[in-house]
Amino acid sequence: MNLQKRTLSNKEVHMNRFLSKRNIFAFIILLAIVFLAAYLETRPRLAPGQAPLADISNIETLRTQFNRDVGQTRLIILVSPT
Repeated sequence: MNLQKRTLSNKEVHMNRFLSKRNIFAFIILLAIVFLAAYLETRPRLAPGQAPLADISNIETLRTQFNRDVGQTRLIILVSPT
């Protein structure tokens, strides 16, 4: 049986270099950096002079803050994970 070694074309050699583990790892790191930069640029920020949202853990705190702001627009948002 005659076994011949197959030689790689220039295109195949270039593709093998492109898909090396080092290049794939570098691409993943670069992609992570791009996503991190995009997140840091678009993350929510408070407007100047705006107080942060209150995290109310019991009804008494809610009642106290609600009654303190008489004459102002008040908004209560209830969020449930289910």
